[in-house]
Amino acid sequence: MKYLYLFIIYLIGLIVSSLGLALIIRSGLGVGPGDSIAVGISMHTPITVGTVMIIAFVILLLVNSKLEKKRPQYESLLPIIVRGTSLDYFLYGWLLDANYEAWYSQWGIFTLGLLATAIGIAIYLRTPFSRIPLDHFMMILDQKTKQSKSTSRIFIESGMALIGFLLGAPVGIGTLIVALGLGPIIQWAYQLSRPIANMWTETGNKKRESS
Repeated sequence: MKYLYLFIIYLIGLIVSSLGLALIIRSGLGVGPGDSIAVGISMHTPITVGTVMIIAFVILLLVNSKLEKKRPQYESLLPIIVRGTSLDYFLYGWLLDANYEAWYSQWGIFTLGLLATAIGIAIYLRTPFSRIPLDHFMMILDQKTKQSKSTSRIFIESGMALIGFLLGAPVGIGTLIVALGLGPIIQWAYQLSRPIANMWTETGNKKRESS
């Protein structure tokens, strides 16, 4: 039963992080670094931002497999599809279909988006289920470089922001804030969400004791 609860928490984390990404994009202050690539590509094609992300994540899944010299984690297709489809739902649906021209509304939804993205990512990373390839790539980078999650995230996000800028995506002050601030907030939220990890480690220990 605990694994069912964990799976629900896992899905909630993915969806909350997608909502956060959509809020950041809708704020008009500059898209997130990772999203800037997807937004830039979608600006030149009829493909939605979420669909571009799905395609990019599948490619990154294969890259991660090469880096780890293991089989591709095909189970990651679930979070890939959840992230892409839920992002499109929030981005193109009625929920966020509002005018955010006032500076206070822009900064308000941007701040909410930043927090939601970080908290959602931290929550789902604390579960034992498969990760989105980008977040798994961050974990691989942590292991190979011996750096913290915040350092790895800043490095990855800064590189993606540059690519997004070259693609013509709306890169602004918000992009810089996400690149520099998302990693530390994820690290903070990751520490606070330790009880989620304890749920499945305790379950695993009980199974080993009973066997």
